[in-house]
Amino acid sequence: MTRFINVNLVIAAQMTTPADNPLVTDNSRMMDIWFGGSAVRKQMFKKVTKDEQEFIVETLKNRGFIQSGNLLVDPAVVMYAEMENQFLGGIITIGFGENNKPVELKLGGKAFNELCARLSSPHGNGSAG
Repeated sequence: MTRFINVNLVIAAQMTTPADNPLVTDNSRMMDIWFGGSAVRKQMFKKVTKDEQEFIVETLKNRGFIQSGNLLVDPAVVMYAEMENQFLGGIITIGFGENNKPVELKLGGKAFNELCARLSSPHGNGSAG
């Protein structure tokens, strides 16, 4: 089977590894990917190999994505972020789905703090508040 995922259109990705789910193996891992555009769309890919998954993780990290556990998010697409507390992290909105409902993801405390620091830096594109 041949598969191509245009990582330039990926705005968030959630990886499932054998550590997360005992039914997942190195040759049948899973990932959920959110693509940007006029609406945020989520796609689940089954039977992704360990090498494919690790390649996508490295590529997204090189693009500047923030990692929270097995979730990677492009800080440039974050429209809204609200912290629950400094340890648990908070919820971010990465756009709106085809149903016009916000697409929200949860970030852990460390990743949420990294996101806020990046968005509030002089080189970031957001503001703290």
